[in-house]
Amino acid sequence: MSERDDQNPIYETRWDRLPLWGSLTYAQQGWIKNTTANAFVALWVVVILLPIIWMFNSTIRVQRTLQTAYPTIISLNPADYGLGNLHFVLFYSSFPRYMLNSLIVTAGVVVLTTVAATLGGYGLARIQMRFKKTFARGVLFGYMFPAILLAIPMFIFWRELGILNTYIGLILAHTALSLPFSLWLMWKFFQTVPYSLEESAQMAGASRFRSMVDIALPIAKPGIIAVGIFAFAISWNQYTIPKVIMTEQSMRVLTIGLEDFLVQDDTLYGPLMTASFITVIPAFVFVFALQKYLMRGFRVGG
Repeated sequence: MSERDDQNPIYETRWDRLPLWGSLTYAQQGWIKNTTANAFVALWVVVILLPIIWMFNSTIRVQRTLQTAYPTIISLNPADYGLGNLHFVLFYSSFPRYMLNSLIVTAGVVVLTTVAATLGGYGLARIQMRFKKTFARGVLFGYMFPAILLAIPMFIFWRELGILNTYIGLILAHTALSLPFSLWLMWKFFQTVPYSLEESAQMAGASRFRSMVDIALPIAKPGIIAVGIFAFAISWNQYTIPKVIMTEQSMRVLTIGLEDFLVQDDTLYGPLMTASFITVIPAFVFVFALQKYLMRGFRVGG
């Protein structure tokens, strides 16, 4: 290497800029790269999980240890731990009622959205009609409206129909939010299902409905499950529309019911964190159980 090359060396990667990097073997360089990448991933996972860890820690701590100037995650004093927050949330608040309302509404939204999106998506993919693509893209356009823009018109219509403060009213409202994208997703998914398979079944004597049930739906199973997870997330986390159309306290869902722990002059941090942690559990279990279908469904739809 000339004197000029020593002053301005050429680096192929940023790793080559590290001191003594060139003296390491390829195995040593690979170990350092993998360890560094894993450390960054572990640090990122900790950052993501920190709110959940904090909520769980607050669930099992007594109230006086939470409302201090410098609260700690870990305490070595057994007196700082207890199940008083959990006992209060489950037996001295309306949280169980709110949980029941959320489960009923979310189950209804998942079923209604999945059935409507599956049938609608299949029809768009298989039935030839004019302006089909324009109609599908127009339906997706309906997904662009924020919930706050739809809440007031829904309140007026729902009041005229007499379905304010009812399960069916909130199920229809949440379905209106989740159905446009779900319909578009299933339309894209059914396009990947070979129609020749259904034609073979129909030539063997199967009806069109039977060929759809026996051929198309099993192949489209990842997309259907992805739609179910999407509908669950939309309904479970929705705040604005339940706030507007579910005005009776007994019909509140979890996202609105958590406000009960925010009193006028104080915040019940322990019960609030406990209720928030319990609220996360169903969503986590639902997504974790069906995660293998989630990416397949959205990959095709995207």
